[in-house]
Amino acid sequence: MRSNDYDELLMRVEQDLVAHGLEAVVLDTMPLKENSGLDGVAYLKGNKAYIFIDKTLATFDKARTLVEEYHHAISDLGDHLDYDAVRAHNNEVSAREEVIAYMTSPEDLVRIAHYHEDEPFAAWMLTEHLGYPADFAEETVAYYRRRGLIPG
Repeated sequence: MRSNDYDELLMRVEQDLVAHGLEAVVLDTMPLKENSGLDGVAYLKGNKAYIFIDKTLATFDKARTLVEEYHHAISDLGDHLDYDAVRAHNNEVSAREEVIAYMTSPEDLVRIAHYHEDEPFAAWMLTEHLGYPADFAEETVAYYRRRGLIPG
């Protein structure tokens, strides 16, 4: 993922937080992992949504963490660390799916598929066109296959 793609995603997240009536405070220059072991943290205080992202993450990992924390901030789930194991797992699965849907629209899939009309849609196409790591590209293809947007 290119850094200008990350910057566009950051602006989109900030605009979406404002649309939810929240003031966005996003900091991606902190040594979060060094101090807490976490890639990202989100919390609400009043009408402000704070999202902190570790500064040492690669650009794609910053983007994925940003979107994960955005979805945590706008959810009604409260403190994700206090949930029992089953509920926490379900919340994290849901958050991963929300990240995929937020970062990769059906329109993105159609645009990419047009470049490869004679081939079945594959994860490598997302890696090539969007700069996704192989694991995230595979998760994205699986997600959209389950929804019937990519033939199985």
